Parts: sequence; C-alpha cells; structure tokens
Amino acid sequence: MKKINSALCSVFVTLICLFSVQAVFAVDLPLKKGNSDSGTVGGSYMLSKSVFTVIPVSASLDDTELGIFFNKSVGVTQVTIVDETGNVVYQEVIDGNSTTETYIEVGGFDSGNYSLQITYGSTKLVGTFQL
Repeated sequence: MKKINSALCSVFVTLICLFSVQAVFAVDLPLKKGNSDSGTVGGSYMLSKSVFTVIPVSASLDDTELGIFFNKSVGVTQVTIVDETGNVVYQEVIDGNSTTETYIEVGGFDSGNYSLQITYGSTKLVGTFQL
C-alpha cells in the first residue's frame, strides 16, 4: 500500500468538518411565489404555469442572521420582514444587480413567527421562519 500524504488528509478532514458545522447552524428558508393564481382562457381552459420554476433568490437563517442570496440579477428588490401580528419589523430596498448576497441581523427580534417577503419586478416571493 502507498502511504497517504498526511497534510492532504488533514486538509480534507478539516474541510469536511467546516462544511458539517455550517450545515448544522444554517437553515434554508424555502421561498415560494406569493401570487400563484392561474388565469382562465376562453372561460373553461386553464392556463397553468410551468411545474418546475427556478427561483433566482434563496435565503437561509442561522441564530442571529438571515442571509439572502441572489443567484442572478433581478434588479431592484424590496425585502420586508413581517411579524405574526402583521407589523413590518424590517424593510430594505436592495440593488439585486450589483449585490449577490445580503445579511439581516435578526438576533434582536422578539421570539415568534415571521414572514419574509422578497419583491422584484412583478414577482413576489414569500417564506416563513421562527425565532
């Protein structure tokens, strides 16, 4: 048997540990389209949207930060966080053309359920999370 390079092995093990720790602390926040109504054509035929839609924005939550990631340019984007009583607790406009990711500090928010709304163009994405 050949001897394995210990430096290479230690780097590999370190990378596996780092990715495992990150996966434990960060939680993906599923986003779905907020306005998913289908229209009618001719009164009886339904015009349905594609079953598989690629959403160019994703979000993840760790203990104190909500990360929003832009996989492609989407233009001017409004990010709103609403608490369970319907009060807007955070709102920001982001340039989705020049920013690939942004982080929102949520560590100071009260515990409870929140709704994340991301709007760009005519698209509205909604996700929920709990603190």
